[in-house]
Amino acid sequence: MDTLPEPAAGFSTMSSAIEFADNYNNWIVESLLPYAGLRILEVGTGQGNFRRYLPASQEYVSIDIDSQVIQRASQRDPEGHYFLANIADSTSLFELQKFEFDTILCTNVLEHIEDDHQAIKNMLSLLCPQGKILLFVPAIPFLYSSMDKLAGHYRRYTKQSLHRLVAGDSGGKVDCIEYFNPVGGVGWGLNKLLDHRSLDDNKINKQIEIFDKHIVPISKSLNYFTKSFFGQSLICVISKL
Repeated sequence: MDTLPEPAAGFSTMSSAIEFADNYNNWIVESLLPYAGLRILEVGTGQGNFRRYLPASQEYVSIDIDSQVIQRASQRDPEGHYFLANIADSTSLFELQKFEFDTILCTNVLEHIEDDHQAIKNMLSLLCPQGKILLFVPAIPFLYSSMDKLAGHYRRYTKQSLHRLVAGDSGGKVDCIEYFNPVGGVGWGLNKLLDHRSLDDNKINKQIEIFDKHIVPISKSLNYFTKSFFGQSLICVISKL
């Protein structure tokens, strides 16, 4: 694996097209919501993809390390609770203790954090007893490509590496874990052949538009057969002990 560039954050780590990939984003939320409670912390506000898919009855708080991201989210959603904080730094999380979250949603964020074990420990510390982390991360180290590097990814995960991450002194246990989006995994692998220079260029945005409109239903159908061994991402549900 090549050396990573300087750590990236905020809008520089994502394609603008992913915000409008409703079929894909809905699929992720549909997969995670059955495990969600009523008091949700989202780690990594990003483009705000998931806020609008959550039921209005759920209390929602979100954190990000990028002030521009927090500013835009607060303008779009004045009723929301948005905080500038780093999940890997416990000293920045004191203000969140009062919320007593039963769910932490962390989608495509953990791979950006060098000390991912500490991040998991900090998430678990913010949960009430039996609370859950709903984790969504890129899968399969072999698929690591120039796009991962541009996004500032330290790694891609396997089932085994996530189990190891949670084991020991984290204070949590893995309830379930499965691969997600097999066609996306094949596409990500094919993109290894290309030397991408930006995550927000026309080629990548067009790929996302085509995938969201035409390929997501196919990948959803195949996912039942491949979720035990292959996919672009991993879904992992972690319970606080």
